[in-house]
Amino acid sequence: MRTTVYFFRIVIFLFSFKILCAQELVVFNNIPDRSASDHYLCRVKLESEDNTAWRNAFVLQTRGKEESEDPEGAYYNVIRGFTASWIAFESDFNGNNVIVEISKKDGSSITKAMVRPVGDASPASIIDGKAYVTFSEPANVNVDINGQLEDNYTGYGYTGPNVHTITLFANPIFPKPDINNSSVRVLYPNEDINTLNRNDWQTIVFAPGVHDIGLGFEILSNETLYIPGDAVVHGTIHPPNLWGNSASKNFKVFGSGTISGENIVRHPSDDANLLTKPFTHQAEGSHLEGFVVADPAFHTFNMNHSSGNVANPNIYKNLKILAWRINSDGINAFRCSEVSDCFFRTQDDAFYYGAQHVNQHDNVVWNDANGAVLFLQNVVDGSTSTFRDVKVIYHRANWHWWDGGRIVSFRQRPSGVTISNVTVQNILIEDPLPAFPPFYGTMIDDSAGVNITLNNIVIENVHQEHDGVSTSGDAQRGKPQNTLIGVSSQVWENIWFKNCYFNGEILTSFEDGNFYTEYVDPNTVIFNDPTLSTEKRIDFEVKIYPNPVENHLHLEFTNKTSRNIRLYDIVGKLLYKADYNTDKIQIDVDQLKLSGIIYVQVQSGEIIANYKVLVR
Repeated sequence: MRTTVYFFRIVIFLFSFKILCAQELVVFNNIPDRSASDHYLCRVKLESEDNTAWRNAFVLQTRGKEESEDPEGAYYNVIRGFTASWIAFESDFNGNNVIVEISKKDGSSITKAMVRPVGDASPASIIDGKAYVTFSEPANVNVDINGQLEDNYTGYGYTGPNVHTITLFANPIFPKPDINNSSVRVLYPNEDINTLNRNDWQTIVFAPGVHDIGLGFEILSNETLYIPGDAVVHGTIHPPNLWGNSASKNFKVFGSGTISGENIVRHPSDDANLLTKPFTHQAEGSHLEGFVVADPAFHTFNMNHSSGNVANPNIYKNLKILAWRINSDGINAFRCSEVSDCFFRTQDDAFYYGAQHVNQHDNVVWNDANGAVLFLQNVVDGSTSTFRDVKVIYHRANWHWWDGGRIVSFRQRPSGVTISNVTVQNILIEDPLPAFPPFYGTMIDDSAGVNITLNNIVIENVHQEHDGVSTSGDAQRGKPQNTLIGVSSQVWENIWFKNCYFNGEILTSFEDGNFYTEYVDPNTVIFNDPTLSTEKRIDFEVKIYPNPVENHLHLEFTNKTSRNIRLYDIVGKLLYKADYNTDKIQIDVDQLKLSGIIYVQVQSGEIIANYKVLVR
């Protein structure tokens, strides 16, 4: 009897242990009263599960409206009729990968698929006309199907078929509020949130389905809105337009669901209508995380910090934007804010920076028609701000010759402004067909005669492989160049380009980057490549191939001798090192899980050579 009891206890323990260690995977398979994507179907499962475990995922879609549907002219012509489909799922990624299957809804075959950012998920596999992408951790990636974006420049002059994209949002598990708690209120699609008694709830949980909260729903201090992946919320959310202690503090909006501006009609010149902005006014200690903003009618996250307290910043984390309209900027975080792990597909400036103490990192950006990635304007003297680890997967333009839509833009700088202590670091432009070179800056000549001061501006590890596509507009207007233009009384100065790479060249001068400059003091603009040793350097008579590389990197030399091989990423982190004494070397970059741009350093005695390779 005792043996039986012990055996029973062991079985219970093992079963409990299995439950505790099991990976959690949340897939949303239905959104009541919401139409699914016209183009794609998706299924999700854990890698360890068999094929009976596939879970259907509801594929959402947003669309660039046609001219007949857009009397106010708010959508760019070049992307009318384009669609963006997406799924959002959640997992704790507890020791098990997650696989997503993508298929065409019309039954036609997928013949090729490209995952960007490269390395954030596995490369796509094609099996029986379907694409499979594997995730080992949370990530936000687009999967280009059949070369729609990879093989075609879709900006100025594009006349091809409409582009239909599919984006996969692999989220961490978001803790669902306890609906048994008396302060938690479930809101059903047929209920009006604006009629609820504010004293009856502190947290709103949106039930599955489609909701409409109206324009400018007012969120107050310590309130929480939870939007799960099977809820779509039409409307906008604003804290009160108050400052200091009167402003809203420590509110939270989170979840895998969607906030939609698809039903909002707004003229692009109607800048006074702040109600159409998904988030605006000011707050302190707010926390926005996880959700998708589909087709915002105006600037998406346009919220200031109400007190300037750097110890209690506003947090913008793992947010997604799928935008189509003119003035659909991504975020102006103003001051005292952290923006991280976001995926912004915008049709205007993605990061529109206007103040101080902002930290933006580990973000993904995509422009179809207009806008800079980093528009660094109105930077306040004495602040410290960083913009780092940004991957630009597509950067196209509706008007190809306009120079403002760059990766790093200091355009339209007014006189009398000091710009200081700004670091732009680790910006990788993956787009095989980008519209522009990455750098642009201009000053406004207002005849005031007030000098502008630039101090401690570091632009480091900005890498763009190509110089920008050529179009029919180049003949009349010239091909866009990297540009810095001052005025006679105000010159660009105190700028450090550190280890920047453009169009096959490490930038060591303005000439390397094909810069157009006026009123720039060349003595105060520093070019430096920290990845190259100051020791004696010489190119070996070698092949290094292929480039790009997908599985194995090969190095071939003319003789056998002792060589040390090191691989570095774009920020100088050592990824691999080994000693060889052979004339042929093979390195398994797939096993090393490398991706993106890497530097190969070969040292033999005192001779050092450095090479750049792209790992897909």
